[in-house]
Amino acid sequence: MTQVFQHVTHPEAVKVFLNLTYLPVLAALMAREWTVSALAAHLGLAVNATHHRVRRLVAVGLAQEIRLEARRGRPLRHYRAPPALLVPYHCTPLDTLEDLIGLHEDSFQVAFQRAVVRAGLALVENRNDIGLRLYLDGEEVVSDITPTAGAFSFRDLLRPDAPALLANRGLLHLTREDAKALQTELSEVLTRYLQKTGPEPYLFRVGLAPDLPGGAG
Repeated sequence: MTQVFQHVTHPEAVKVFLNLTYLPVLAALMAREWTVSALAAHLGLAVNATHHRVRRLVAVGLAQEIRLEARRGRPLRHYRAPPALLVPYHCTPLDTLEDLIGLHEDSFQVAFQRAVVRAGLALVENRNDIGLRLYLDGEEVVSDITPTAGAFSFRDLLRPDAPALLANRGLLHLTREDAKALQTELSEVLTRYLQKTGPEPYLFRVGLAPDLPGGAG
């Protein structure tokens, strides 16, 4: 089914849309209707903070009150947001397309780094052993962080008793055909695992891009 996107162009609505503190509330309201108290409990936020964000979303047209639930005392207000929203880049105050990409990337990076540290601490016996390494691996100079003294290989993370942790990055030298094959394989693996359901949440990131002139390589 083709999504019909509601365009967000009013400056105040764009400002709220780009404020990532509103994203969890907006995303929840897009998925289903909520009362403020139920939404606050669902997101683990204070009721006052949730109420402020919901009312702000309503004020700029990103959500609306859809019904009143009668009850003894004050009626319960239910809110919902449209299921598909789009802010045209030219309507944002962002200077570059890199800023647009970084808008959500930066917040995810902070959460991902925090998750890597928490998982990696299971490998640390003495925090004084943690260090930054720079070394020649074949023909490539590699920079990484070691959680233990002496030799450490990230392949050790594949042991059954090691944390389910993968944070690889680097530079590949491929033909375009191999790069497209890798793109397809990564997408297929990710699709397969996205269909699974389990009790433990895991952050993931998958990226591949040509290292054009002016890039990191």
